[in-house]
Amino acid sequence: MLITKVLRPAILSLSAAVLAQTLIVSESYGQYGASPSQTGLFFDDFRQRQQQNRSSGSGTRDGDVTYDYSSGVYRDNDEAPMGQRSPDLETARELSRPSVRSGSNSFAARSVGDYTNYSGQYTSPTGFFAPTYTSDPFMDGRRNVKLGPVNVGFGFFQGLEYNDNINRSATNAESDFISTTMLSIDANYRITQNNRLSLTTGIGFDRYLENPDLAPYGSNGFVLNVLPGSTIAFDVKAGPVYFTLYNRFSVRPATRSDFAIAQNQLFGVFQNDSGLAANWRINSDWTLAMNYMHSFTEALSDGRRGSGSRGEFDEFNRVNDSLHGSLTYSPNGTWTAGFEGGSTMVDYESEFNSDGVLNNLGTFAVIPIGKTTYLRVAGGMQIFEFDDQPPAGVVVGGIAAGGVPTANELRTNTGDNSDLNDFYYSLTLSNRLNSRVSHALSLGHESALNLTSNFITADYANYGITFVAWKGSRISMSGYVEDAEASGGAFAQDFFQYGGDLHLSHRLTNNLQLGVGYHYGYTDASPQSGAVVATDSEFRQHAFNFDLAYALSRKATLSLGYRYYTTEVMVGGADFDQNRIVLGFNYNF
Repeated sequence: MLITKVLRPAILSLSAAVLAQTLIVSESYGQYGASPSQTGLFFDDFRQRQQQNRSSGSGTRDGDVTYDYSSGVYRDNDEAPMGQRSPDLETARELSRPSVRSGSNSFAARSVGDYTNYSGQYTSPTGFFAPTYTSDPFMDGRRNVKLGPVNVGFGFFQGLEYNDNINRSATNAESDFISTTMLSIDANYRITQNNRLSLTTGIGFDRYLENPDLAPYGSNGFVLNVLPGSTIAFDVKAGPVYFTLYNRFSVRPATRSDFAIAQNQLFGVFQNDSGLAANWRINSDWTLAMNYMHSFTEALSDGRRGSGSRGEFDEFNRVNDSLHGSLTYSPNGTWTAGFEGGSTMVDYESEFNSDGVLNNLGTFAVIPIGKTTYLRVAGGMQIFEFDDQPPAGVVVGGIAAGGVPTANELRTNTGDNSDLNDFYYSLTLSNRLNSRVSHALSLGHESALNLTSNFITADYANYGITFVAWKGSRISMSGYVEDAEASGGAFAQDFFQYGGDLHLSHRLTNNLQLGVGYHYGYTDASPQSGAVVATDSEFRQHAFNFDLAYALSRKATLSLGYRYYTTEVMVGGADFDQNRIVLGFNYNF
């Protein structure tokens, strides 16, 4: 698109300038637009944002319950909006959180093509306008510094990690020391009663000390990290309409295939989402919300872009333009029902994937059941239409008529001409049984963009429960299952995955906390009929963690963690083990 090619360098420069200014001042699983469940969560987050703007000058973002050590139970937090996603289970699921340095392979097939958030099996505990992970999970969005009229929350993290198999290799494992510096910023400036400017980000860098060539992107071993969810937003009220103008940006590592283990599959991604959302309170019962978002994804390659040649991962560069809406009916302010839908245009820079138009339309309901149970259910239709790709024989020369192309000859084309006309549904149920026990269930069926085919369709479910067994303790258990099918083409595979997480944390004293965890995951990826490039991939994984955190003061925490991953690859003999030792210091100003 011409406008994108003209504006992209300006947006990249603007974002870099914003990040630079941020550093000076501080001396920062589905896809929005393709996955109805993620689009629905955006509107939930947006409506909650408007409620917070009306009720609070600081926009506090707290969990739905808080653990009280002195009494050993959970306490209500009256500031939390109904249905707020709670971070209670995040620590317990840390082992299965996919990241470049981690040996975890618990990726969600349904979100493999999404760079808006990390592609994990579990729902992100934070919203669209907040970084996925903060330096201190107990900070809860509270502001701890006031600079004139600006409320600011600063959280600083400095870590040093030793990783004995940074390349996750069965042979010739490479070890390294990695330094991590991260600054979390949560700031807002209330210009008037109804106008607010805010910045929320987690920004920092990694430094590969011994093997800078193993860094997934960057130069001289330095890797810039801007956490997904980092946002600059301006909120304004005009009559009965609330507007939010936002720019959401991230820089993070990604993989060519979330099920690839090899180090050479890693690359960096810059994602920028610019949008305007509006929420119109038509009357006391009806509300209409709309959102337009322009997104572009830029692969950060290994330095070859500067030479004028194409980057190795440029086939994943794309532009999305989305327009979605949500019409809600809430006669008494407790339950909500309505319609949601929209359209997204996808434009890839290269011809490896097909351009297309993604449409969805459905209905949803958000229902509180009593005071401690929350239900969100949605369902409807998805219609994806993609441009046809040329036959593989004319993409790359040298293929005999009627012959079977090789993997190298097909690498510039997925060979997928599939469209979609299918139903979707999603259900989220969270419940706090009593002051000690809370749990949540999510399940659904939907389709989303894929990296090696036009789309992927998945059935999924995950469940988590956390409870206090004795004073000072928290035990958390989670499980997931996913059955996914790529739409077609030369690389098409079917995926079946399941796994579970178990975590125990215990506060040994008022200052010292212990954490112990275990993760098991299984993945089976099998090629579809006619997928001439796809191969079998089957592996199982065990992981263990041990953590100690000591509160030096009310604001400072020192932590020591150990991670061990062992992965058994049933095809190809690529078994590997990985040991990680992480020393961290966290300070909230």
